[in-house]
Amino acid sequence: MRLPILAIILAALCAAAPARRVPNAPAPAVTPKIQDRFTPTPYDLEQISGLLEERVRINLEKRLLRVDERRLLAGFEKRPGEQDWIGEHVGKYLHAGANAWLYTGDPRLKTQMDRIVRALIATQLSDGYLGTYTDDKRWTSWDVWVHKYDLLGLLAYYEITRYEPALASARKVGDLLVRTFGTGPGQRDIIASSTHVGMAASSVLEPMVLLYRQTGEPRYLEFCQYIVKAWEQPNGPKLISSLNATGSVFRTANSKAYEMMSDLVGLVELYRTTGDPALLKPAVAAWRDIQSRRLYISGTTSSHEHFQEDLSLRGEQSDDVGEGCATVTWMQLTMQLLRVTGEVQYAEELERTIYNQLLAAQNPADGDICYFTALNGEKSPTPGINCCVSSEPRGISMIPSLAWGRKDSGVAVLLYAGGRLESDLASLEMRTRYPMDGAVAITVKPASPARFPLYLRVPAWASTYTAVVNGERYSGAAGSFLTIDRTWYPGDVLQIHMDIAVRAISGKPTYSQSVAIQRGPQVLALEESLNAGLPSLDTAGPRSTSLNLRDVSRELPVTWLGKQGYAIDGQDDRTLTLVPFADAVSYRVWLSEPKAKSAN
Repeated sequence: MRLPILAIILAALCAAAPARRVPNAPAPAVTPKIQDRFTPTPYDLEQISGLLEERVRINLEKRLLRVDERRLLAGFEKRPGEQDWIGEHVGKYLHAGANAWLYTGDPRLKTQMDRIVRALIATQLSDGYLGTYTDDKRWTSWDVWVHKYDLLGLLAYYEITRYEPALASARKVGDLLVRTFGTGPGQRDIIASSTHVGMAASSVLEPMVLLYRQTGEPRYLEFCQYIVKAWEQPNGPKLISSLNATGSVFRTANSKAYEMMSDLVGLVELYRTTGDPALLKPAVAAWRDIQSRRLYISGTTSSHEHFQEDLSLRGEQSDDVGEGCATVTWMQLTMQLLRVTGEVQYAEELERTIYNQLLAAQNPADGDICYFTALNGEKSPTPGINCCVSSEPRGISMIPSLAWGRKDSGVAVLLYAGGRLESDLASLEMRTRYPMDGAVAITVKPASPARFPLYLRVPAWASTYTAVVNGERYSGAAGSFLTIDRTWYPGDVLQIHMDIAVRAISGKPTYSQSVAIQRGPQVLALEESLNAGLPSLDTAGPRSTSLNLRDVSRELPVTWLGKQGYAIDGQDDRTLTLVPFADAVSYRVWLSEPKAKSAN
């Protein structure tokens, strides 16, 4: 491990990071009744480095700063919009942009957001309407959905700027929704106002909870409670009763993944706010069902945008695998549950999704985004405006907030990205080449000697994990937190060593004659352009179950954008070159299973 060189690089990255002048976040009017067990480190108090930092920067430079402002606003400025859900994009942009600006402090992004927010607010009608529909089509199709993203974007912008007109605009939207929907005389049924058994419209639950917390207006909380009750109407999706009874997202409503998980994100926010445990139970049941029966090896879910039958995980191009919106909403649901429970299983799945499906959907050359990203096929990233091109930047903007944070009374390390963080307990600096290798050095710098626990996530795939500080050795169990509770002195260095395990993972039952190869957190793919002369990707695979990967990163073509490459002995005496799924272009993840067993 080349720590001196990495230290120089880390210092340069931190020094180069622009100063972030972030106003004090507005104090919410309502304190949640549930105190989070895990709290992410604020964006402006951290800096990551390495692979994840590179992809975050691409998201800023090649996507967010190049967004088509005209198309974001056109549907509001001249109603109706060009498509039913065109209005969602501005809110998604503002949410991603707020995260990215908090992290980078980039003045270009701040100027762009200022301009877009002011233009958006200028289109709001006197009654609070901020959609893209004509008056005769209000509250049909995706109209409430559009207002949901208006609210999320305006509230995110308000929280980083304290720009009062943004909160005032959000209040107007909230008041309009409260007046329009409900069970009173002349009010509309929110379930009947959108597609997918009302799940699209009722996902406005999340920002309405946030609006209530920010303002303390009881009518907003009452509206949230109305939505939850409406789910159980005869025409509703029965989210709570169905998930409690069946534990199956496939057997709930019409199994539409993006919208259902969006509703559940809001449900966990409502649980955090009210403390009602009945609200958490169905969200946890849904998460467990997705994780155990409907999650691809790459950390995404859904085919043709719907949850499928138990363990039906076909990953071909024609299967429309892993809608980008579903990937990001899966991350959001998982993050919500990590925060309220502090449990390591949620951090484990976030790492899987980030290193595989999330980054695989982003083209590092130009920041374009894939709508779907198959496990066997060819990626088709695009620029422009569509739901996934707008959603994926939100997921990428979340990465720094998932690296580390406060857990209970200590500091938790979740993702082994290099970098630094500041907390009230101590500053931490992490030097590593992870996931290239498993050596990590963490320097702990409290202002003065202080006792607190450091929680280290031990990856579920790691067969060995040790940590040494001042000659004292600790061993971690895979899939758990290693807790080191001690008095820390300024400059203490914690040396971590974990094996980057290589595993062949069976494709059964969907791919019964296939295996996928995973190295540490990364799923590998057989890349067509790096395996010239191979008769067919479809029939290629490792020679035996003894997987001996050889690092061939330095042999990759100069035109190849990725930095990792691995060779393995393949069938028919051929050498196969594998790369991370996140870097692949035309490829297969599911390979022909070995014909020979390991000699061991």
